[in-house]
Amino acid sequence: MGLDQKTGLAMYTVHRAVEKDMRSTFTELSDMGYRGIEFYGEPEHFLEEKVRDALCASGMEIVGWHLDWKRFHEESFGNTVRRLRDCGCKLAVVQCLGGKWNVGHDQGEECKDRWLYYIEWLNHVNERMKGEGMRLAYHNHGHEFELRYDGKTVFDILYENLSPDIVMELDSGNCMEGGGDPVSVLEKYRNRRIMLHLKPYSRQKGFDVVLGEEPDENDWNAMLHQPQTEFEWLLVESENESLPEMENAARCIHNLRRYFSFPQEGFTPKRTGNSEDRKRRGGGK
Repeated sequence: MGLDQKTGLAMYTVHRAVEKDMRSTFTELSDMGYRGIEFYGEPEHFLEEKVRDALCASGMEIVGWHLDWKRFHEESFGNTVRRLRDCGCKLAVVQCLGGKWNVGHDQGEECKDRWLYYIEWLNHVNERMKGEGMRLAYHNHGHEFELRYDGKTVFDILYENLSPDIVMELDSGNCMEGGGDPVSVLEKYRNRRIMLHLKPYSRQKGFDVVLGEEPDENDWNAMLHQPQTEFEWLLVESENESLPEMENAARCIHNLRRYFSFPQEGFTPKRTGNSEDRKRRGGGK
């Protein structure tokens, strides 16, 4: 399957448009060339009939669903599985642990043992999801690259110990914001199951940039054409607030197509986040 057939959109990119009219938004995204959509938010906020209708009308596939970690706790697990199944979703994504959002623990509780606990917990949830015929993924933010324990980033501590069945959802922009290098991550973990969040990022403007346009610093050529790396999905996730949502989504996929053929001549962004940068910026206790 070509990269164009694996290109989807993380719903956050167009969440306001979806709230107004899911069906027409999905149809417009499909016309742009998006083949899948990754939901986020509480499943109870979405009527299953409307989700299935919007997907059917647009021809798009539901790729996965970003969920808070509490959705996988014992008291919520069964309902979470039922809701996802009713919408036709077979992949649940733990959207965040730790960080400035204090998911699972606050900053005063930050330590290596918390992440070792999360590894055990994620592996347990993964086995339960497999028993339901579903899969699990984990999505990173910047702090997994900023925090270091015993010379390793939290990101490496996670993926050196998580079950290979757990899908790595690598967010390129979040990785760079935390001082990491997504190209190096892909090189290191090329044998894992990977969904790539293509998030435009610039040290100058943060996330208010368009994919593939200056000053976006993602090295899309190097990421998309990693030897021996097979992406399950390429999901554009833009937090750009400088453009209307649908215009931003259209420009992102238009520019992304340029990188489907290698090599791509023209603007080459600066590589960010080498190992020395990460050491200087590391924040582990």
